[in-house]
Amino acid sequence: MPWLGHVTQMVRDPLTFLSSLREGPAVVRVQLAGRAVYVVNAAEAANQVLVSSVFDKGGPFMDTARVLVGNGVITCSNADHRRQQPVMRPAFHRDQVARYAPVMGDCAEQAVDGWREGELLDVEARMYGLAAQVVARTLIAAPAGRKAADTMAAALPVLLEGMFRQLLMPWPLLHRLPLPANRRFHQAQARLELAVGHVIAQYRTGEAPGDDLLSLVMAAAADDGRPLDDTEVRDQVLSVLAAGVETTASLLAWTLHALADHPDVESRLWAELDRELAGNAPAFADIERLPYTRQVLTEVLRLWPPTWMLSRVALEETVVAGFTVPTGADVIVSPYALQRDPGIFPDPERLDPDRWLPERVTPAQRQAFTAFGGGRRKCLGEHYGMTETVLALATISNRWQLRKANAAPLRPLPRFLLTPKAGPLVAIRRTASPAGCQSGRGEQ
Repeated sequence: MPWLGHVTQMVRDPLTFLSSLREGPAVVRVQLAGRAVYVVNAAEAANQVLVSSVFDKGGPFMDTARVLVGNGVITCSNADHRRQQPVMRPAFHRDQVARYAPVMGDCAEQAVDGWREGELLDVEARMYGLAAQVVARTLIAAPAGRKAADTMAAALPVLLEGMFRQLLMPWPLLHRLPLPANRRFHQAQARLELAVGHVIAQYRTGEAPGDDLLSLVMAAAADDGRPLDDTEVRDQVLSVLAAGVETTASLLAWTLHALADHPDVESRLWAELDRELAGNAPAFADIERLPYTRQVLTEVLRLWPPTWMLSRVALEETVVAGFTVPTGADVIVSPYALQRDPGIFPDPERLDPDRWLPERVTPAQRQAFTAFGGGRRKCLGEHYGMTETVLALATISNRWQLRKANAAPLRPLPRFLLTPKAGPLVAIRRTASPAGCQSGRGEQ
């Protein structure tokens, strides 16, 4: 359409639209509201965009993300990232994640302790609550951190819907109009800002534990040696809350819905848990003995990556897959589309955790799997998030089976991040099978 370009397709069904572009060349130029955007459809070309220093964080997706998290570690430029990442990295070191693991497991146990036989569960809301508790007890551990995490969990659905509108219609004046959707967005944003302000105030007055991620951020200095101001700290708090709550909660919710639709996968998951855990709560040391559990989560991430679109900006004219991308051009990479490429993932719509068996994983699969980004900007919290989700899924599936309450199909809802749209699940208590327990860790 004149000027609007491909906005209509992106509004109506962005996942199908982006996937359809794979049928064309490796780089396709589209128009979004007067803005030329280059969509990269081939795994090798996408890897070039994500790894090369010629491309920086920017473009429509990142520009919109800054509305929520400012200039935090997720959205900052490469130059700022070189300063911010060393501050954040120690909190996600493997040794530190091992120390978080008991808290992660405890949060999961507390979450499922409240479930009742036959209860209808709003899985998305429950997983938001669980992820918020983990973040509040590990990364932002001041007393106000829990309220901020809960506020983020409650606000995210409204914020993500509003950010998707801003992504597709990048006209600031439109989003300032006193429309109901705009009012809901600004009210949610104001509640979140207030909660984060209380967190920062507690850290400033010495009411924080001193050994969590935010304490490291507060102790950091800017390039000129001055302490970070409240705006700089706020951006990191919001980045941690957004990434730590939404992506983890989304992955767990997708997985629980997918297991309800795939009893064959669920049965194999139970067999592994019964064999290795023998009815006990999972611990960090158990994770390496739960490869199928991790394969299930990885395959769910392949099919339904929360970050279904990444964007970059070209710092200089460059060639990608034989196509010249001009200086300043916006570039999009869609993990959702790349990870469903039938040339790399045969029968791509099928949930098949065995794709991730070590002997079956190909270099092309690794290159196309971009759910955590790539290059220097690959997600810092990958190990943290996978540890949390393995422990949470093992805890839930060890004690409960979840069944569909109705015939509503599982469908992706593309907001700013990709969330599942499905009906509630019914909680049914389960016990470990005797056969699985007999060959479990008690005999090792």
